[in-house]
Amino acid sequence: MRKINIKDLELTIDITQILNLLASKSKIIIDVDGNIYKNSDETKKKAVVFKNENLSDISTILDAKAIASKLFADYKPTIFGTSCKIKPVVNWQNIIDMNKENMLYFDHQSDGVEIFEDKTLENYGWHASDLEINYRELSEFIEENCSGTLLCYDNEIQFSGFVIVDDIEEVRTKVKEFIIKKAKKNIEDEIIDIEDDDVIEALDFFGIRI
Repeated sequence: MRKINIKDLELTIDITQILNLLASKSKIIIDVDGNIYKNSDETKKKAVVFKNENLSDISTILDAKAIASKLFADYKPTIFGTSCKIKPVVNWQNIIDMNKENMLYFDHQSDGVEIFEDKTLENYGWHASDLEINYRELSEFIEENCSGTLLCYDNEIQFSGFVIVDDIEEVRTKVKEFIIKKAKKNIEDEIIDIEDDDVIEALDFFGIRI
């Protein structure tokens, strides 16, 4: 999985492409790699850093520099010729909101990972907790073994971030296999009480026989 620290991210945007989208009254969506889209369906598996769906407040009468300055006002734009450099970090909180529909989970320094937005994975996480496997272990496994993007803000003092995966079926399969393997190890190490009703239910849920 790619880890991108938004603190260090700077993107160069082609203003002419933006002007063409404005002229056609299309949405403008920009991902972490600086790719520009006009359809939100194309960005379901992308970490997005800019989204403007209401273009009525941008007048095409303005010159290119004025349009870029207004459109990217929250990103400290630096404009030179037909290019515009933006720094997404200054709009981090809004970027989190932009990606809420597509993120698998949000990770915060104080709260950690509390829930998986995918119902199947959340069900896995819920039952795994009875087997002494927590959300932190599962999220670290996903980041190390699954394809996708972790976009975060990390200055070594503060951390927050979210994950968008490329293939949710891959993640479900790998996470379930990890939980089963880890649960068996926990049983061997006598970390969990196999007589406990919640443990029995969790073992049955994952099809683990002892």
